[in-house]
Amino acid sequence: MKPLLHILSFEWKNLWRSNVLKILLLVVLGAGIYGIFFGKFEIDKQETRISQVQQYERHQFDSLLIWARLDTSILINKEKYQKAVSPTGVGWNKHFTYYLAHEAPPAAGLCLGQRDLFPVYYGFNVTDLARQVNAGELANPMKLLTGNFDLSYVFVFLFPLLVIALFYNLYAAEKEGGTLLLLQSQSISLRMILFSKGLLRLLIIWSLATVLLLLGFVIQGISVFEHGYLFFRWLLIIYGYCLLWTLLMGMIVRLRKSGALSAMLGLGVWLVLTLITPALLNLFVMANEPLPNRAEMIHTLRSLNDKNWGSPKSFVFDKFYPENPQYFKKGDTTDFNKWYYASFTLLDKESDALNAQFEEQVGRRNALLEKWEWLAPAAMMHERLSQLSETSRQSHLEFVKKVHTYHQELKDLYYARIFEGEQFSYQDLQKLEEQL
Repeated sequence: MKPLLHILSFEWKNLWRSNVLKILLLVVLGAGIYGIFFGKFEIDKQETRISQVQQYERHQFDSLLIWARLDTSILINKEKYQKAVSPTGVGWNKHFTYYLAHEAPPAAGLCLGQRDLFPVYYGFNVTDLARQVNAGELANPMKLLTGNFDLSYVFVFLFPLLVIALFYNLYAAEKEGGTLLLLQSQSISLRMILFSKGLLRLLIIWSLATVLLLLGFVIQGISVFEHGYLFFRWLLIIYGYCLLWTLLMGMIVRLRKSGALSAMLGLGVWLVLTLITPALLNLFVMANEPLPNRAEMIHTLRSLNDKNWGSPKSFVFDKFYPENPQYFKKGDTTDFNKWYYASFTLLDKESDALNAQFEEQVGRRNALLEKWEWLAPAAMMHERLSQLSETSRQSHLEFVKKVHTYHQELKDLYYARIFEGEQFSYQDLQKLEEQL
């Protein structure tokens, strides 16, 4: 143990005298701090947008509450009153828009994952949800190309380069500096000496990772005490990833090649594992499980909508009432409003079936990808960090399920009034406001 501590102490002094180590650490530290602030900036933008639509929603609903108590003996107040209490709406802008936001998880700013590719809120009314949810862009093409320079990006892509820079000349520096024979003459084996020097470098890398992660939690306002489990899970994944790259560089050092060749081999491995392998793996998965075409699904939904609009009212009711008997009343076959909302219910049902097929295809694709993702450790690590930070695609799908549940709750409330031919009372609107 004493020889090991002696070697570590001597090697630390030797490394610290070199300006190269200081420059490397400062560059990675600076990149990490930039990544932290970039992630915070992106999440702040999202939270600002969410806050704006929530304020807009509440402002609009406050107006409805005021209109619901207007004196309708005054002509100018009648339209506003009807717009407030009518479940079918009034005028061109018929329906009140509700918003449901995907609030940012605590560590979202450290690993943005796919929060910048999917909507962080949806605005919808009680008509068909499928058209409203699928109305926007699925992804930002530029972000898909370049990714986000957040803290997880620094850990995934830059830390392996730091490992390469610190390990490539572990053996070659002794050989090229003429001190190899002197080391071999010592009572401690050369393997033990190289192991000790490598251990010190790994400890330096782990220390820098710990400092950056602590800074990330502090700058983004995440309490380490409240989210200690999250912090240590992040740290464990990062430590394991750095250890993997250390082992890979250890294998290169064991070849006992020159420093230049060892560095080139290390960079080649980095290029293969972080860029080439993920690209080839994506091509392999695309060839075996092609990504479903969302545009085709949206086109199909539009065709179904046109079909419903072109169908006789009785055709729609014959499909709607057996599945929704609570709304059945005699004489509904000519009621426009009831036919109108029944059509939207049928469209949502058909779209749910289409979406289930879509998600099944995506699920098979993801299962194949998970089977081979160990070939691309950089992609695998980023996926693990995004899952831990709740910014993965799965997190978005869970949010979409909440949107469907909320929309169904609103439909139940509205449809009960529409099919009974009733209006909202002031108390009904107050209950709705509580759900905002």
